[in-house]
Amino acid sequence: MVKSESSAPVSTSSPISTWLAPIALCIALVGIASASILVVLAEQEISSNAVACNRLGLAAIAFALLNGSQQFYNTNVKDQDTDQITVPAPYKPKDIGLLFLAGSSFSSSLMIWAWSLTETSIANSTLLNNMMPIFITLGGWLFLGQQFSSRFLIGLAVAIAGTIAIGIEDLQATIGLWGDAAALFAAMLFAINLLVVERLRIKFSVSSIMMWQSLIGCLFSLAVVLSTGSTLFASSWVGWGAVLALALFAQVIGQGLLAYSLKHFSASLVAVSMLAIPVIAAFAAFLIFSEHLSLINWLAFAIVLVGIYLSISATTAEILEVENKLL
Repeated sequence: MVKSESSAPVSTSSPISTWLAPIALCIALVGIASASILVVLAEQEISSNAVACNRLGLAAIAFALLNGSQQFYNTNVKDQDTDQITVPAPYKPKDIGLLFLAGSSFSSSLMIWAWSLTETSIANSTLLNNMMPIFITLGGWLFLGQQFSSRFLIGLAVAIAGTIAIGIEDLQATIGLWGDAAALFAAMLFAINLLVVERLRIKFSVSSIMMWQSLIGCLFSLAVVLSTGSTLFASSWVGWGAVLALALFAQVIGQGLLAYSLKHFSASLVAVSMLAIPVIAAFAAFLIFSEHLSLINWLAFAIVLVGIYLSISATTAEILEVENKLL
């Protein structure tokens, strides 16, 4: 008997995924939140394009090893117990196109966002780069025919307002205009990436998607590095440490678990949850570097969390309503 990897998708209501998926999403947010500081450290030695190329290249190797080990387990361990032969889901032309779009949009988002950090403040860049829920919600509505409840939209608006409040004291109105625009464009590209990965997760495993996304993104950014004549590799252990940390924490753990969560949550909900990243980054700076947080900051954190709660609870209510109808 032959079965496909995509023949038995995991149900969002299964006992394991009910608690594992939210934990994975939380860990993903922490991993991604570490990227800002690591990118700034790496850019002290190499360009933003080279940072993206190294990050994705190292991540592609890690995901290839993970994907290979999963294939080995399915073939030599799992199938011996079930008397079934697991074969990878076939890649159709549409799948290849989506994988290329995922890799090119993600690497472009990384390069443009990393460049924005050199042209504007970290606060501005991080704030504008986390406006992706707006683009994802609009994209899902315009191109995918998705419908959103009023409670979800209210939660989205509240969370975005809280995110803006976090960086309101650091917003620059007169300088860094091109950097701000680049960060916002990077958010739009990342929104495209999330919507594409959400579609790919219906058929393919996380390791397979992320392996191809990282490899395609690495080659895409490598072409940009070579065309500009930039230095490709870091020259010190600090630079290499920043790049390795980016690949491990931000890409393998952060983006990998984010892709995993897209099997259980919609791209819109995941994007709203990512509005917690500025909160995590600011709180980490408070704990590690003793950075001062004003009363406005703490109130803004609370607003973001309330908005995320409203969106998540709205989605959960919709899922329970559908399940009750099926029963």
